[in-house]
Order: sequence, then C-alpha cells, then structure tokens
Amino acid sequence: MEHIWSFLLQTITVSIAAAVLLIAKRLFLDKLSPRWQYGVWAILAVRLLLPAGLLGRTLLPGLDVVLEAVKTGVESHLSSALASPYGVTEVLAPIPLIRLVPPGSVTDVLFLLYAAGVIVTLLWFFLSYLALRRRVAKGSAPSPDALAQVDAVAAQYGLKAPRRVIVLPGVESAFVCGPLSPVLVLPERAVDDKVILHELLHLKYGDLWAGVGMCILRCLHWCNPLLWYCWDRAQNDSEALCDQRVLERLEGEERREYGVILLSMADDKYARAPGTTSMANGGRNIKARISSIARFKRYPKGVGLGSCCVAAVLAIACLGGTVGAVELPGQYASGPLELAQAQLNRATTPAGALDTYVKALLADSPAYLIMAAPDEAQAELLRAAQAREGLDAPYPLEPLGLSEGSGAQADWTVYNFLEGSDGTYTGLLVLDTYRTWFAGIYEDGQSVAVSQPVRVFRQGNFWAVEPLDQWTTVDARVMGRRPNSILPALTYTAHVEDFTIEVDYQYLLSVDNEVYSDSLFGSSYQLDTVPRPNALFTDYYRSAGGRAWEDEEEVSLTVWYQSLNQNEAFPTEFGHSSFRTPEEHGLGGGGGSDHNGCDQQQSPASIAVKFRYDGRDYTGIAWPEEVAYD
Repeated sequence: MEHIWSFLLQTITVSIAAAVLLIAKRLFLDKLSPRWQYGVWAILAVRLLLPAGLLGRTLLPGLDVVLEAVKTGVESHLSSALASPYGVTEVLAPIPLIRLVPPGSVTDVLFLLYAAGVIVTLLWFFLSYLALRRRVAKGSAPSPDALAQVDAVAAQYGLKAPRRVIVLPGVESAFVCGPLSPVLVLPERAVDDKVILHELLHLKYGDLWAGVGMCILRCLHWCNPLLWYCWDRAQNDSEALCDQRVLERLEGEERREYGVILLSMADDKYARAPGTTSMANGGRNIKARISSIARFKRYPKGVGLGSCCVAAVLAIACLGGTVGAVELPGQYASGPLELAQAQLNRATTPAGALDTYVKALLADSPAYLIMAAPDEAQAELLRAAQAREGLDAPYPLEPLGLSEGSGAQADWTVYNFLEGSDGTYTGLLVLDTYRTWFAGIYEDGQSVAVSQPVRVFRQGNFWAVEPLDQWTTVDARVMGRRPNSILPALTYTAHVEDFTIEVDYQYLLSVDNEVYSDSLFGSSYQLDTVPRPNALFTDYYRSAGGRAWEDEEEVSLTVWYQSLNQNEAFPTEFGHSSFRTPEEHGLGGGGGSDHNGCDQQQSPASIAVKFRYDGRDYTGIAWPEEVAYD
C-alpha cells in the first residue's frame, strides 16, 4: 500500500470478506463445532495478507471502478506526491510502503497518518506486553503443592507442563504469558485443576502465537472498527474452542463444575496484552461461553467433512472473488464512472495498445484514447472527454481523406516493429481503407491510406502508444499488396568477393479484426470497431528483395535468402522451407511473402544470401544496416 487509495481498496476488500464470514458464522452458529467457528478466521487472516486485486480479481464487482472514479475526481484537484490521479490503483503489499517524499496534498497526509497509526499501535501492544512481563518477573515461586498440581494435571491429560510457574499477587485468574518462553501465572488463591487444564491446552495448540498474529493484523487496519470487532470475536472463539477441548476431556459432573467456574469469573479482570491467554475474557463473553457449554456435544466425524466443505466455499468466495473484466466505456463516454472504466481497461499488450490507439482515432473517442495513451497525456484526455459536446466535433482524420463513416472501418498494420534495448518498440503504423468490405460487396471507391511512426512502451503493467510524427498520406494503390515497396524496409548488406548485395527486408504485424455475419444474401464481414486492449498479433507477413553491384556497376542477379537467428551458422544447403522462388526484377532480386505464427514476430539477426553469376555460386551473410521511415 503506497497511498491512501490503495489502503482503502485493501481495507474495503478485507471488510467485505469479514462481513461474509460474520454472516456465515451466524448461520452456522449452533450447527458447526467451535473448531470450525474459530478456524474460519484463518480465511480472514489470509485475505488480509493478500493484496487486493491480485490476478485481476475483486470481491465486489464495480468496486475498482467506483474507487478509480472517486480517486480521479479528488486527486485531479490536488498535487499529491504519493498518488497519481490517472494511474490504476494497485496494492503492491498488504503493509504500508512509505516513500520518503514531502507530502503534497491532504491525501498524502492521511496516508502518512495511517502509517504512523500502524507504528503507534504496534508500539502500544509491544509496550503493554513488556509491562506485563516486568510485572510477571516480580512474581514469587509457587508452593511445592502448586507445582505438584500443575505436573499432575499435565500428566493426567498427556500435556506438557510449562518450564516456569509463578504466583503473582493481585491476579484473579490463571493465565499464560510469553510465546517464546511461556510462563504459567497463578493467583495467590487455590486454582482448580480445570483452570490449569484450560491454560495447558492453550499452550499445546499454539494459541499464544495466534494471539500475537491477531494483534499484528489489528495494527495493519487499526482504523477499521469492523476488523477490530472480528479479531475480538476470533479471540473469544479461541476461548470457546479451548472450552470445547476441556469438556471433551471431562466427564459427567466435572463439565457442570467447569461451567460454574467460568460463571465465577464473569467479573474478573483479564490480560489484554499480546502473547497472553486467560480463561477469563469478560462477563458478556463468558455468558456466551456458558451457553455453548450447555449445548456441548461431541460432533460426529461426518460433520467434519461438511465443515470443510463450507469452509472451502467461503475461502473461494473471500480469497478468489470474481475475475470479470471491467466493461468497456462508450465511444463518447464523459461520466466519471465511464472514464474510470477506460482507465481500468488500459492496454496490456503491444498489439492491444496499437489496436486501441487506432480505433480511438477512427472513432474520435477520448475515452478510447485514454486506454492506450501515456500517463502524462491522461489529464488532457480526461478534460477532452468531459468537455465534449455531442457528436458534432470535427473529425481529426478528415484532412487526410478519411471520413468518419469509412474511417471507422479502416484496417491497420505495423511495419518493422522493432524492439529497442530499453524494451520499447518502434514501427510504422499504417491505416488502410482499400480493402474495406460491406455486406459482402467489395468496395474500392475510397482508397485511402495514411502512416505514422509510433513508439510503444510499457508503463507499469500497461502499454502506451506515443506518436513520433504526424500522419502522412500513403499511395493507397499499393496497399492491397502485403508487403509493398512504397513503405520503408530494413536494409541488410553483404559483401561477397567483388559483389555487394543489399536485401530490403520487410515484416508486418496486424490483428485480425474481421467480424463475420450471415444474412439472407450470404456471408459478409466487417472490421471490428471496438478496441481490444488485450489483443495479440495474429497476422505476420514478411518479404525481402535485393539489389546487387559488381564493383561500382549495378548488375542483375537472382538472389535466394534465408533469415538467420542470433549466432545461427550459415546453412550448408538452402532447404525447401527456406527456399524463395527466384523472380527476375530488372536489377535482380528474389523474395516473396509468407504467413507464419506469431512466434516469429521479429526481424532476423542476419540474412544468408546465395546467388549465381556467370555459372558460379556465391554465398554470404547480410547484416542489418539501418531503418528509414522517410
């Protein structure tokens, strides 16, 4: 948790799980055993330690949308140093992560107050424990009869006696103190064997450590009263479970006597420090425990299976939640909740970022553009979406020859999508309306194509698109062929004896946006106009063509080529899979195009070239030279 909004997301999520558990415990109060009543609190502990929103799951559908809308509305008017108005709220850890920066807003101050409260509450519990330990250290050694009584109870029920037993004046009930070196503290008056048995069972089952864990979990959400109430209930359930274990070891009249002993402790004071257990836990709680004793029964083994099934269902509901995707906003969304939906639908793949960016421009939708834009552009886009008046705004691609109706049906391809050393990608994005279909009829009346160099880079868990230049018009007559000679290619150069070979290598990536439909007139398809921020590249094309010089004179050659991966040796023979049917092109060259899987979405490290000249075969390796977008 890095800011107040991530804490709110975490504490609300945990509170929802706590409410579900409280309802379930109420429904099964007299139907399932105290072991189940106490054990289900482990679900709440795990939920509290798991970051909210893990793996994209949420306990309450729409919670993240509402929280993002509120955060954007509040933070957009502030200058917070810890929280961004436009970044998606994430819980990186269930504990406060404090950055040492000066607070810039009231929300920063609130988070720092929360973090300080965690530290103060932890310190308060720790000092309370130290004070109790100091008091216990002043206790006196018990009488031989008292020690013999403790050893006899432990031996009778097969339990381990504590190493230290002391008598402390002013203590009204026995209790155990210290998880590391437990001490059994006895009052000055005589203690019943059943009270000693109760405390020894606490030791056996590690309830001291469970109490320490509950105190730490209280501190993490010290300002959430619902969770404090839940941990109070958990500690009471721990005592009720210990009562159950005592009663299971007693017989007949001894069980009634145990209830009488509890009733006598209704007004006793009890230790509240972490790392302690006490049979007395307040009059109201003891009355509830006595009611449970009156209903005491040994639960059959079959009930245990049913209890596990109920607990498993609760665990799935409280820990797993739902993984439903946040609904996409409308094309002209301007409301706070709809814009929050756009922020939560940021692109998660490079292909998704490009697809969303293109469709946002074609639809002239600031809401869509939010999903693929860098963080620094979010504020302007939100203002543009909120200030939009109807659908009569000028269409931004109209000067390039794309009208709003046909533009929404434009296809897109990215040329030479290269990954840089910093993990970002650059390429030439091309929009093409030449191959638009409508109702099964091929239309080429409007052949428009435009291109723009772009950079695609990661921001946190999302990908964003940054234009590197303005859109420019491309000769649409060549766009029906993939690839083509108009748009830039990667240049690979090889020097073989007196010959220089240049191979222009071009590869294209795109996403299949065709949506098919059946009608009375047959099948037809259109292009999907809805952004797909999680899309993957589905189409991959590549080709190469060459030019050759002998010394300084350009010559005509037939060239074969094969793409090579990093450190791949030159092929001894060009196999069938790598052979490209030679085609004579005036200046010479060879190549073609093929459609392969997306596992080859990269440019080759080098290209093996082979050509024949004057009855002799030549081979060499062409290395990349440059990429030109002009």
